[in-house]
Amino acid sequence: MRVVLAHASPDTRTRFARVLAGVGHDVVEEGEAGAAVARCRSDAPDVALLDVELCHDAELALLGALKRDADAYRTAVVLVEHRDLDFDAAVSALRGGAQDFLVEPVSDAELVARVEAAGRTKGLQEELDVQSRRLEAIIFEDPLTGLSNRRFILTQLGGLVSGARRHGRALSVAIVDIDAFKAVNDRYGHAAGDRVLAAVTAALRGRLRAEDQLGRLGGEEFLALLPDADAAAAAVAAEKLCAEVAGTTVAYEGNDLGVTVSVGWAEWGGEPANGLLRRADAALYEAKALGRDRAVGAPASLHRRT
Repeated sequence: MRVVLAHASPDTRTRFARVLAGVGHDVVEEGEAGAAVARCRSDAPDVALLDVELCHDAELALLGALKRDADAYRTAVVLVEHRDLDFDAAVSALRGGAQDFLVEPVSDAELVARVEAAGRTKGLQEELDVQSRRLEAIIFEDPLTGLSNRRFILTQLGGLVSGARRHGRALSVAIVDIDAFKAVNDRYGHAAGDRVLAAVTAALRGRLRAEDQLGRLGGEEFLALLPDADAAAAAVAAEKLCAEVAGTTVAYEGNDLGVTVSVGWAEWGGEPANGLLRRADAALYEAKALGRDRAVGAPASLHRRT
């Protein structure tokens, strides 16, 4: 494990470092608070072993500085207390992010045990974070494109509709459908179809704003959520999406596959989310009927915004 050891006493630092290094840990010694924080930021240690005298420094509360830092906050902190550990101070430190305490005088065995226990706890927390992210990806992410899946993008739409109704803000959606996608799969196989999906995803992402959201509804259909976009802005966005995809060529086994999309868009007019989607879907069918590779907007909703 990597350990940053910060203690006001040079003799104590030397002894602790010797013991920890003797059992295989990589130890860096620091004698003042600012240097310890900087070291934790740069080295991302597993454990920081800190003298409470440094933590109580009036100019820099070391424990708080570490736990507020975007790079260093994951480091497990073990505080070294001088003899009697005050109950209230201990509770405050634990709630402030300390992992454990050592009360001087500290035996070699206790030093190693507490530091290694803190390091294992940090490792378990990191593993839990990784597993949580994997679970979120399974629940919310389309595995092929990396976009939000149908469930998640429709949930986001519901939230945006609620927000638009509450705050009187504009909102539009665009349904994007890859033209003649079945023909690609039938002629070249599903591997080619997957490559087309990935290329279209990249093209659409490149033309959306940072605040827009893109998800895969299923098959060859995508849904773009366009917050704060009225009819004029949605029309421009939809045309850009069409043009961006039309300029995309997908190379597959010596073939250059041209790709186009049809887009149906609609501005929210006060109706529920499913009504907004129905209008965008009707516009998409019109775009298909008119020859594909184009964007068509839905007529204004008959609902009144309230």
